[in-house]
Amino acid sequence: MTRQFILTHLITLFLYNFSSAQVVVPITNYSVNNNGQALLSIEAQEDKYYVLTSQHSPTFEWATSVNIGVNGTMIISDPGGSYPIENYTITEYDIANPGDIDGDGIDDMIELNNMPTDAPINFAQAIDFEDGATSIPDAETFMQLATINDVGWAPFLDGQLYVKFGILDRDSPEPKVYFINSNTYTIHGSFFAGIGASVTGDDGSGEIVFNPNNGVNGTYSFNFSFGNTFDFEDAQRTYELLVANMPFLQNNMNHFISENNENYYLTNYAAEYEGSRINVVLEYDVFGNINYIPFHEAEGYGYFKQMNLDETPGSRDIVLYDALPNSLPRVGGIITSVIQTPLSHVNLRAIQDNVPNAYIQDPLSIDSIANLLNNYVYYKAENETFQFREATLEEVNNWYDALRPTEPQIPERDLSITEIMPLDDIEFDMSSAFGAKCSNVATMRSFGLPEGTIPDGFGIPFYFYDEFMQYNNFYLEAQVMIDNPAFQNDINFRIDRLKMFRDDIKDAPMPQWMMDQLQAMHEDFPLGTKVRCRSSTNNEDLPGFSGAGLYTSKTQHLDEGHISKSIKQVYASMWNFRAYEERDFYRVDHFMAAMGVLCHPNFEEEKSNGVGISIDPIYETENTFYLNTQLGESLITNPDPNSLPEEILLYEDPEEAAGYLVLQLSNLVDQGQLVMDQSYLDQMRDYLSVIHDEFSILYDVEGIEGFG
Repeated sequence: MTRQFILTHLITLFLYNFSSAQVVVPITNYSVNNNGQALLSIEAQEDKYYVLTSQHSPTFEWATSVNIGVNGTMIISDPGGSYPIENYTITEYDIANPGDIDGDGIDDMIELNNMPTDAPINFAQAIDFEDGATSIPDAETFMQLATINDVGWAPFLDGQLYVKFGILDRDSPEPKVYFINSNTYTIHGSFFAGIGASVTGDDGSGEIVFNPNNGVNGTYSFNFSFGNTFDFEDAQRTYELLVANMPFLQNNMNHFISENNENYYLTNYAAEYEGSRINVVLEYDVFGNINYIPFHEAEGYGYFKQMNLDETPGSRDIVLYDALPNSLPRVGGIITSVIQTPLSHVNLRAIQDNVPNAYIQDPLSIDSIANLLNNYVYYKAENETFQFREATLEEVNNWYDALRPTEPQIPERDLSITEIMPLDDIEFDMSSAFGAKCSNVATMRSFGLPEGTIPDGFGIPFYFYDEFMQYNNFYLEAQVMIDNPAFQNDINFRIDRLKMFRDDIKDAPMPQWMMDQLQAMHEDFPLGTKVRCRSSTNNEDLPGFSGAGLYTSKTQHLDEGHISKSIKQVYASMWNFRAYEERDFYRVDHFMAAMGVLCHPNFEEEKSNGVGISIDPIYETENTFYLNTQLGESLITNPDPNSLPEEILLYEDPEEAAGYLVLQLSNLVDQGQLVMDQSYLDQMRDYLSVIHDEFSILYDVEGIEGFG
């Protein structure tokens, strides 16, 4: 039989296997994420499952992923690189009446639930995990199957972590993909003998090597045995069969060709691969000894510290991370032992602050770095190398004196308003007395948005904070603390002393008149209301100093007694270590800084939370709104370690590209799911449009580029 006949027969059989499907589902939105994967939106149901089919070539169509439905908008991703939308079909099945995609006589739900020993997109019969698997649903399974062995006939595998694979009947209508337990079998033939397979022409066997140092998620490189090169059609079928049965991939599989076969590939086959979604890498590309990558070339001074993700660095710290934090305050320089991406939050922060940032492989194995932990250092990231040496405290101080603003910044503080006020009585121009957060929320209540969209509540003016601080003589205590040479020169002393000061604030008494007004405000909320007390300062949004996320908000729970407890916790956050360091760097007057408090009912059991901006300040696209959203109460502003939020661009025009573009899915939701359904995205667009337009009038910036 000719290959053309086989492929035509394969398509016929494949389409026959879809005959039990109820419907082909319309794709409502198409976008490509930062990994290059196609993200396809559909309206789904939780009692259905959905099969994504990809048209890889005119004669090669194959199921790419199987996805359990959710109620509402669902995102289905292709684990490989993106095709145009017309190359994709999504078909809906009943979970209660499943189909059999691969036609092996076992229904899809049984195989999906029995991964990795079974697979719904693989004609291979289930095998014992001691022998191997017919699917790799996650990175953990890959690691369980993988081994590190020196291989005499394939030296490019020496010292590498890899899983052997074998594909039988690859070009037939019934291809059988096996991922070999490489701790059990060292050669393919032993595996096939072990499972009792009859091999007539081993037309698809090789290894998949995991390289953790390439990209954020690492890369998986598949090679044919001996690193051979074959024509594009052979490689494409192998690639797509592997990718379809490794659904956790994020377009991070490539095709490796060994050094001995490079010239043959370049001479005979390279042109066939151009324009395809198979990224070919040559031996040095995968296994080259990459031990240094400068992401932002700059220089800086600071205190060298190894950081955990739950620690907050100071503005003069040179930080070493073994994992990438989701956000980073101003620091003096950055070293990571994991490879970043140019658009990582870490690198964007380095570019913004013009501080050195580089990946250095195993930095603490380098004596000149390891010996300087917990010391002052000079650090310079250059194109080919880096400089790292001990520095004096005088050098550090001189460096930062030259970087900081030359004049003190005095935030405006209006103490003329002496009463707690309802939000409906607080006007836009009262921000100098209540803080921008409080006055802006109050102002939004006049924008005509649906009832309940903007919370009701009260504003506590700066006057209360100032009176509380004076009543307890805290301004003097703060001055003595700041003037202490140990506080100025010893970061650990500064951290500890600020904590003691915050404890003093939390434990201090309030004047009786203040207690009475706070109690009256609290009693004006409906009985049983938990009150959210949110920081609202006058030292945010200054020129060159955003101050966002520096301060703490607290919830007054029903069993916590007088609401002064939560108010004092908010006041204490004025003296957070990070907040102090940021103000100090930008020469913001600590004693003119003031804390107002916005009080409103606490939202319980949030479905999602996030930040919306009425422009796109991250990617600088035009006519879009930027949404950064996370599931439930996992915060955007202070994220949990390794929490990846959802990133979406909303088009101002809801008719453009179905209204939105998905840049990144949250890692806290089920696979393919959006944090917010389409209807909520539409609401966000409407509300952000109103908010943008109203505030542009109030700030007198209508039509000015960059306002959001």
